[in-house]
Amino acid sequence: MSNKMFPVSLVLLFVMLGFILWPNVTNLGDLFSFAKNFDYKGIPLSQLFFSELVILLTVWLVLSTYKKGKSIVYGDEYMIRHCILLLFVTGQVFMGFFAGGIVSYQDVTSSQTAHEVSNVMESQAVIFMVCYPLYLFFGGTAFIYARTRLPEFLSNKRVPFMMLTFAPMAFLPYYDASIGDFNKSVFEWLYRIDYWLLSIAWVVIGVFHIAVSASKEIYKGLSNPYEEM
Repeated sequence: MSNKMFPVSLVLLFVMLGFILWPNVTNLGDLFSFAKNFDYKGIPLSQLFFSELVILLTVWLVLSTYKKGKSIVYGDEYMIRHCILLLFVTGQVFMGFFAGGIVSYQDVTSSQTAHEVSNVMESQAVIFMVCYPLYLFFGGTAFIYARTRLPEFLSNKRVPFMMLTFAPMAFLPYYDASIGDFNKSVFEWLYRIDYWLLSIAWVVIGVFHIAVSASKEIYKGLSNPYEEM
């Protein structure tokens, strides 16, 4: 996919994400106060969130300081680099399915009750404070790794990497908020269409495109392990 489409794709993606996020964010209560008092897997959600941010920024800093030397890259190392890239993509896929599972199997009744009391659904809190930083970690790290270690691979793939990183942010529990003068049924249809378009774009343009391309390069490295790539 040509990088010429990147600015248009970027704007379109964030407009679509904004439509998904709007009813969740505008009706969200004090998320950080909720996170201080809510434990996830025995760890306060706020501590988990800030720990993820520290790890995220540290890894990004380390990867960004990489300077390409003049050393020759042979097929075996070429293969390993693409395998590492695939690991980050796999991590992003896991997080997408993890968030999707929270959305699909949440206890709707208890979630709505919790929302009325604290203005924060537990599922919202977990996705915003656990999944969102990890989306940036796996997706953003995959992009930085490709930019610093595999610049030729990144060529014409900025849109797929953007989709890989940001599209899963659409996986949020639907909150039936008041949408001003919008007709409720119209909004729900638009919301669902937006949600599924982003989901399909994430799988097809992001995950599938990058995974297939990386797999081809892995095969290339395996076929010529001692040749210069």
